[in-house]
Amino acid sequence: MSVIVDFHIHYPRDMQLEALVRTCENLGVVKVCMLSLGKWRNNVNENTLVERAMKEYPDLIVGFAYVALGRDPPDIVDEFHSRGFRGIKLIDPAKPYDVDEFFDYYERMEDYNLLTLFHTGIVARSARDREWRVSSEFMRPVRLDRIARVFPKLRIIGAHLGHPWCDEAAVVMMHNPNVYFDISGGHTFWVALAIRRRGRYDVDPARLLFGSDAFSPGVIERMLRFWEVALPQLGLSKEEVAGVLGKNALKLLGGT
Repeated sequence: MSVIVDFHIHYPRDMQLEALVRTCENLGVVKVCMLSLGKWRNNVNENTLVERAMKEYPDLIVGFAYVALGRDPPDIVDEFHSRGFRGIKLIDPAKPYDVDEFFDYYERMEDYNLLTLFHTGIVARSARDREWRVSSEFMRPVRLDRIARVFPKLRIIGAHLGHPWCDEAAVVMMHNPNVYFDISGGHTFWVALAIRRRGRYDVDPARLLFGSDAFSPGVIERMLRFWEVALPQLGLSKEEVAGVLGKNALKLLGGT
């Protein structure tokens, strides 16, 4: 049986954290990276919820705090590191990810050896789109290329294989050894097609990470079963499948 790590999960919307933990136990999921989305629903700060969860279940939950690039001060990274977060989640930046003014954030993340997970690709619509002038263009996978070159020790994870710019994501990963992508989200068919076209661009299975993007426990099993069936059919070897489902993630997490 493969070791399973869910590298992209959210605090459950129904607040049933115990149900999520039981689901992970039943499925053999040994670690989850729980990503905060900050203060966005019912004015609840998910950084606090994720912090509480990772302290309650330290063997299972790896906490990622949310930083609003261009809106939060850069020294908030210092605060989150001191609170025990092992990663940072980034989404909906005020400007493109790779502008110089964000480099202070990335330098701090690199210095603290924090895993940094960027949303890449099209982003779901939300109530803050108008106020924040949200743009998916700011989060294209190619935006990670400059960051990876300037901060070569920063361990960068792009979410969703950059859908719909999956080929762009593959090229960025090919040229930057510190860049990984997770295969989470609701675009599994298109992500699978990009993996299948490995002859076009080198989608390196050693730097792909399983993720469910789940807000509720039931989604974890559905996404896991899909990829358990799909990955071998896409031409990945048994060893490569085991890597995507968990071993690649454990290597990354072992460095935190």
